[in-house]
Amino acid sequence: MNDELRNYIDKVEQEWATDQLLEIARVSESRHEIPNVVIWVGLAPEQHGLRIKVSNIPNKMDPSDNFTIQLPSLDYDPKQVANWIDNNTMSKILDWIKHNQQIFYYLITTQEDINEW
Repeated sequence: MNDELRNYIDKVEQEWATDQLLEIARVSESRHEIPNVVIWVGLAPEQHGLRIKVSNIPNKMDPSDNFTIQLPSLDYDPKQVANWIDNNTMSKILDWIKHNQQIFYYLITTQEDINEW
C-alpha cells in the first residue's frame, strides 16, 4: 500500500473516531443500477478532495458495512472492503465511478444538488 493511500485511510478512520459531520450525496441503485449498493459522493475533510463511500444499507453509514474509494486514483484498502462485495460488483462500481467522475467534480465545485441531474 502506498503512503498516499495509507494517509488517506488514516484520515478516514479519524473521521469515524471524531464523528465529523460532512455533507455527502447519496446515489441509489435506481440511478447507478448496481444491485444492493448505495454510493455516497462527497468531500473528504482535511484532504479537500472527492471520495466515494460504498454501502449496502440505505440511509445508514456504518464502518462495518461500507468502504471508501479515493478519487481520482480509485485506490481503496482491500482490507476495508465489505465482505458483501464480490469482484463483479467491485468492477461495476469502479466502472460507474470512472464514467461519472467529471460529474462528481462539477457537482462539488458548483454545489448543485445531485438529485437535479
